[in-house]
Amino acid sequence: MEEKLLGRGSRPLYKDPLAIVIAVLCVIIFAWVLFSFRFVGIYVVGSSMEPTLSGAEKSYVAGGDYLYADSMAVPDYGDIVVVLKPNAKEYIIKRVIALGGDAVYIEQGTVYISYGNSGTFTALKEDYVLEENNDPFLPQNTYRSKSDPLIVPKGSMFLLGDNRGNRHAYSLDSRTYGPFTYDEMVGVVPRWSISAKSFFTGLYTFVKFGV
Repeated sequence: MEEKLLGRGSRPLYKDPLAIVIAVLCVIIFAWVLFSFRFVGIYVVGSSMEPTLSGAEKSYVAGGDYLYADSMAVPDYGDIVVVLKPNAKEYIIKRVIALGGDAVYIEQGTVYISYGNSGTFTALKEDYVLEENNDPFLPQNTYRSKSDPLIVPKGSMFLLGDNRGNRHAYSLDSRTYGPFTYDEMVGVVPRWSISAKSFFTGLYTFVKFGV
């Protein structure tokens, strides 16, 4: 009777299977809420980021990569970012080429940047751009000039797709829309999301398309 009154016969919570299951579920739910607050899921549509990312023909057709973008990250050179398409409630995904204060122009597929508009231009080495996706003779692959470069405004980014242009398709990016502001950015795609894109894509495809 004394042991019952003192609670000596009760099982510790860490040995109670139900308590353990509830604790684990609470941790998972809390982690998912935090993840959902910070990261935005993006389904890639179109071929503008090939070969880095594959996109479906349309948002309701399976076949594109699925990624997560970090809404709290600060973009840097070479990052892949998700932004809102101008005058449309639609996401597009591109690569950061230049940032505020930089001067940039493109000559027959080669991007030249003057960091901080120092006056010295450097040809950008882009291993992620395939030769067949960067036809130097297409009009869109020459943009502005060394004597009249684009000066990226402060708080903005000059973005390009990795598929610069061939006879089949090309990226609609800052060559068409101009620089994108940070306010138009949805998030930065972290490297781990790109590395795990096959896993995320398979999961997303199974849930949405049931294949």
